[in-house]
Amino acid sequence: MSAVAPYGAWHSPVSASQVAAASVALGGLAVDGDAIYWVEGRPAEGGRAVLVRWRADCGVADVLPAPWSVRTRVHEYGGGSFAVARGTVVWSHLPDQRLYRVDPPAPPRPLTPAGA
Repeated sequence: MSAVAPYGAWHSPVSASQVAAASVALGGLAVDGDAIYWVEGRPAEGGRAVLVRWRADCGVADVLPAPWSVRTRVHEYGGGSFAVARGTVVWSHLPDQRLYRVDPPAPPRPLTPAGA
């Protein structure tokens, strides 16, 4: 038998954090030739913002492995966290806010100096 409780006051076996951890936020869509890029916010990975690419010949794949997080602290003002052209990606890495460049399969390299 279940108890009757006022709206919003019942006990739920599912917490808000469980629901949030199971969801993926999508944003920052860009098209480069036959590839589509976007950023996935993944709560299950500590909130890491992952750059993802889709191409017809190889499907969906993460462009950058952990711990790279493609996010800028100024994106709320209309900017983006990455740009892509002819397969080259430039992005802002959340922890240090530096700009990096990657030309897969080469490893990422910084474009801006380290700062305070």
